[in-house]
Amino acid sequence: MVELWYFAYGWSMDKSLMRKCIGDWLDARRATLKGFEIVFNAYSPAWRGGVANLRESENARIIGVAYKITHDQLAKLDAFEGVPSRASRRMVSIEVEGVGEVKAITHVAANPRDGFVQPSKEYLSAMHRGIKQHGIPDEMIKAIQKAAGKRS
Repeated sequence: MVELWYFAYGWSMDKSLMRKCIGDWLDARRATLKGFEIVFNAYSPAWRGGVANLRESENARIIGVAYKITHDQLAKLDAFEGVPSRASRRMVSIEVEGVGEVKAITHVAANPRDGFVQPSKEYLSAMHRGIKQHGIPDEMIKAIQKAAGKRS
């Protein structure tokens, strides 16, 4: 069984939603992705609104969740995220708490929009639940609230 790290920064931080999608993971830890910020510039029919996406930003950082998963579980995430039509995989370097720097796969929007897409309350609630479940600092809630109210 080949294992890999997956970086979650949106709905998949919520343990119950992630478990429904892929089953039980091998490990889950807080992780930091430097050089990116969260934006809401992609639409999801499933969530009936905007979903989190990554945008490069030199001095920014995102604190999310690193899940250690199998390739079969990544295939389930790919299907859920809509690879390749709605999302694509991106390799990133993250700092995993208690582990150090690792390469991880994450998903980004395949066709982001030019502007802001309002996220649904349900989507934001899933993100907030995941932040609380993993003990991620409140600074991420503030960053998400800022991004969710921003029309850039």
